[in-house]
Amino acid sequence: MKVGWYVHHHGAGHRTRATVVGGELAARGADVTLLGSALDRDAARAASLRTVLLAMDAPLASVGSESGSDVTVHGMMHWAPLWHSGFRERMTTIARWVQVEEPDVFVVDVSCEVAVMVRLLGVPVVIVAQPGDRRDPAHSAALDAASAVLAPWPSWATEQIWRRREGPDTATSTQDPPPVVAVGGITRRAAAARLVRSPDACRETSRQRPRGLMLTGSEGFDDPALPDAIASAVPEIDWTVAGGGTWLPNVQQHLAASDIVVTHAGQNAIADVAGLRVPAVVVPQSRPFDEQAHMGEVLRRSGIAHVVQREDVEGADWAELVRRARADGGESWERWGCQGAAERAASLVEVVAGA
Repeated sequence: MKVGWYVHHHGAGHRTRATVVGGELAARGADVTLLGSALDRDAARAASLRTVLLAMDAPLASVGSESGSDVTVHGMMHWAPLWHSGFRERMTTIARWVQVEEPDVFVVDVSCEVAVMVRLLGVPVVIVAQPGDRRDPAHSAALDAASAVLAPWPSWATEQIWRRREGPDTATSTQDPPPVVAVGGITRRAAAARLVRSPDACRETSRQRPRGLMLTGSEGFDDPALPDAIASAVPEIDWTVAGGGTWLPNVQQHLAASDIVVTHAGQNAIADVAGLRVPAVVVPQSRPFDEQAHMGEVLRRSGIAHVVQREDVEGADWAELVRRARADGGESWERWGCQGAAERAASLVEVVAGA
């Protein structure tokens, strides 16, 4: 079985999922190629995955409203600029790879434009769902082009976490929507959900204060002063910050040794925390389509984690939030379904490929 996997370059979550699930597919004998602009080629190589680097399609000074070009194709797509050599090279590289390699299935995480193009090239597409309000025309077109939707969250969360256009645009359409398969949270490592945090790592003693970790995301918190504010409000915790301008090696080890985590609501951060069942305070950040706000609301309603939405950050009682999260513990994270998620995702790709 030959698999292509498009990896969006914004944030680290897309390439993490691709490497984890791609590695599971490779272990089952599949030939998997990751295509993207910001690939971790060492991690891909370790997982026995091939890589194809794509040209960047970031906005150019000559592309945009000043040039009179319509980058959204009259609202049908998100980013399809005119006269952009990087965008043209990016798309033709994918098309050329499809022509030469003839994949059995192509996973898109994520790009509405790539999903539609690959389907037009006659290859079945699996799109990876993202939280948030995705009822716009571009997301609807990608959904129509897909043979299946891979949702990296538990099935019970789908209706709350992901809003999509309901039904076909025309009453006469007989096309059934693609199946949505919720596999659970896909952790940074396929085996992360099976790790058991060492009691010695988290036990408070007279010589060791409790440890806290702040996961602020690759862009950092919306409010760059928030980590300092939290650390000042809860000084009895030894805090470590990861994200933004602070690079921290072995984040997974720090997370496993933490008594409490304050984290943004990105899918991979949530999956990593859930896989290790660390007590958490979740602080959703401003992202397109309100994806982190939707994630936070699901976690709040389910009672899995303590959540501080953006409008409540100012004036939040961080000491009380941390105290309550630690008192509740992290066992509720089991409901996020991390155990076996990568294997279920790989099985979905195999089914669409007809393997």
